Amino acid sequence: MTKQVYLILTLFWFLEVKAEFEQSPANKEKPYASILYTAVLGGKVALPCDISSPSVDDSAALILWYKDDSAQPIYTLDARRGNVDQAHQSSGSQLENRAYFNMINRPAFLQLDPVKEEDAGEYRCRVDFHKARTVNTVITLKIIVPPGEPIILDEQGQKLEGLVGPYNEGDSLVIICQVSGGKPRPSVTWWRDYALLDDSYTFELGDVVQNRLKLDRLHRHDLLAVLTCQASNNNITVPASNAITIDLNLKPVKVVITPFQKPLVADKETELTCEAKGSRPAGKITWWKASKQMQNTRESALHNGAISSILTFTPSVDDNGKYLSCRAENMLIPGSAVEDGWKLDVQYPPQVTLQLGTNLKVTNIQEGNDVYFECNVRANPWIYEISWQFEGQDLSTNTLAGIIISNQSLVLQKVQRSFRGRFTCSGSNNQGLGISNEIFLKIKYAPFCKPGQKITYGVAKHEPIDVSCELDSDPDDVTFHWRFNSSYKRSDKIMYSVDRTLSRATYSPESDEDYGKLLCWGTNNIGIQREPCVFNIVPAGHPDPLYNCTLLNQTEELISVHCLEGYDGGIMQRFVLEVYAVNSNALLANISSKTSLFLVDELPSGTALRLHLYATNAQGRSYPVIMSASTLRLAEKLTRKGSGQAMIIIRPFLAILIAIVVVLVIVTLVLVIFIRSKRKRRTKEQGRSSSGAEKPGAPLKKDMDDITELDDKGPDIIPAKSPSRLPYTGSLDEKDQRCLQLNNVVKTNYNLHSPGRDCAVAMGSHYGSSICSASCLEDLSSHRMVSVTAQPEDITYADLSLPSSGHCFTNVRRHDPPTEYAKIDFKRKDYENQKESETSVGKNGRESTV
Repeated sequence: MTKQVYLILTLFWFLEVKAEFEQSPANKEKPYASILYTAVLGGKVALPCDISSPSVDDSAALILWYKDDSAQPIYTLDARRGNVDQAHQSSGSQLENRAYFNMINRPAFLQLDPVKEEDAGEYRCRVDFHKARTVNTVITLKIIVPPGEPIILDEQGQKLEGLVGPYNEGDSLVIICQVSGGKPRPSVTWWRDYALLDDSYTFELGDVVQNRLKLDRLHRHDLLAVLTCQASNNNITVPASNAITIDLNLKPVKVVITPFQKPLVADKETELTCEAKGSRPAGKITWWKASKQMQNTRESALHNGAISSILTFTPSVDDNGKYLSCRAENMLIPGSAVEDGWKLDVQYPPQVTLQLGTNLKVTNIQEGNDVYFECNVRANPWIYEISWQFEGQDLSTNTLAGIIISNQSLVLQKVQRSFRGRFTCSGSNNQGLGISNEIFLKIKYAPFCKPGQKITYGVAKHEPIDVSCELDSDPDDVTFHWRFNSSYKRSDKIMYSVDRTLSRATYSPESDEDYGKLLCWGTNNIGIQREPCVFNIVPAGHPDPLYNCTLLNQTEELISVHCLEGYDGGIMQRFVLEVYAVNSNALLANISSKTSLFLVDELPSGTALRLHLYATNAQGRSYPVIMSASTLRLAEKLTRKGSGQAMIIIRPFLAILIAIVVVLVIVTLVLVIFIRSKRKRRTKEQGRSSSGAEKPGAPLKKDMDDITELDDKGPDIIPAKSPSRLPYTGSLDEKDQRCLQLNNVVKTNYNLHSPGRDCAVAMGSHYGSSICSASCLEDLSSHRMVSVTAQPEDITYADLSLPSSGHCFTNVRRHDPPTEYAKIDFKRKDYENQKESETSVGKNGRESTV
């Protein structure tokens, strides 16, 4: 910054042509007077040289600058072969790149920028003209070296800069200003603002000039005073200067507490405010109760150097009558404290503290020890009630549970681990409720079996299995014991591993006697486990079937199914879903999963599906659960090309609605035609029966074909496995004929969904006989439709469950089931004529698939 000031002032001085010069007489060698120029180190100077020719037709041909007695020019401008404005310029090494000859100005000048101390000396400008004689101009350059920047020191010789201090109010201050260098030697002075404080300086060894300033006492008005030291050795440049700002610590002036002499309530939080003024920095405010400093305060700064402190505290009974004071003090100034205060007036509810019995330690309490607590109370007035709490719940005397409360004591006899937790006590008077501190009672106890463990393990013979036994214990350094026990065998030779409170035993049954119970128990330094953990080792079996299977989602190519899991057979199980197409019976997907949630994608759209779901483990698989499902049809599009290439697009919802309406109309027409044809056939049969001739039952092949045709007409509405519907419209004398028809059309199956299904099931001559009783025939008269549902192919005849009702079946026998197909004969018994007639479905009807 100082150098910039020098440069600016030097330039200003040059432009105003304020150069000092001394003119000497001219002679033949020096036609022009010699001029004295003064320049400041680091600035710039312009040395004039008149290059104008005496005549109009003449001009400078060669300009040479010399310094002192040097024979070699320091700067050359050669215009001998051209115009002077285009002349070649060059400078010597001592000028480097600091010289520039300005020919535009009149007179022309050689500018040196920046000026160095070695530039001082005599300069001669020689101008040779083409015609006129040579002209020389002599200039003497004097260099002024400004003094160095003043350095301000304290009495210890430490350098001071900027904001110094802080010093304490009332202290004395001695500061020293030193300046080095300068040619000529500078004067050094102290200033405050624009007032001179001290101009007495001394010359020290070397080229150092020093001024020592002493202030006997610092006052409050000296805060942030600026003291400046200046050094100057010329009237051209700005004096070199350095300044410091005095920082002071000020004493507090006044302290006030608000609200004044406020009555307080013990155990009730209250706030008092203390404000202090005049301190710098802000005074330290402390609160005192008697001779003890109080905590729980927060401070905030106010305007004009004031500071406040808020005391938040809860007075106790001991505080009554004690002196409360607020003291403000600048900690940097000894003896600067001022204070305000008064005696406390305290009213208080009970003060309650809880402690464990004198001879007890929280860390050494074991299950079965006697534990007692003491509740210490201070209250004014005295309490009228003491209560005890465990985990926030009130305790009362219960001798059976070992809880005894006596005034201010609580006794727990033969404490159990259930009392592990937090205890408190509380007392009440007319001032309020006092609650004690919490004591966490940590009870060490012997191990016991951790709940929620797997207790049944299914395992095959010669197959090892890992049984996990986890205990709860404090401390958790447990020694484990294992034992096998059954009605036939007892053994302690069990291999196991231990990890703190977890043990894993490896067990392998070799015979039927090795199935039974594995017992696991542990011991620690408190004692032995009372009840062992019992694990049942049972033979591994088939898993139970899935149940409550639900179709969660279905789209054009995706279905999602979820089931609830059954018993796993004692070992790990997996779940399998098989998806079959109903029409082709082709397997579309086979998925195995660890969970009973299945997601099947990439299925053909608009396809009726049959789902087989079952659980499997190493021992086999469960009975399957069979569900029906279907994927949605793709949205249909109707496209018509016309003159405008118009396209009609039917949205999926609209297409489905139209399809449903069309199918309903078709189905209605088919049903009407079917019913009418049936009525005509029954009218003919009634005519035959009235003639009294007993004939074997007519085959029902046509009826079956009719039903099949009905199924085929509406594939989108009636699934391939939808129940067959046989309407009954005859009179009571036709019941025997109707029973026979039902026996002929029924498919061999174990599940018939109709109120009169016991009558609709008939076993062939090889497996039993069925007789339709009068009660069953009465059932038929009340039902217009009998539904027969086909069952999956993978359930054999042997697995079919026969009806339990006895009024429809007699003399039922059961034999080994056929592999795939079975022809079943039905016998019909006429109760009115006591005659039997057989109708062979194998001859006249279709073969039923089991």
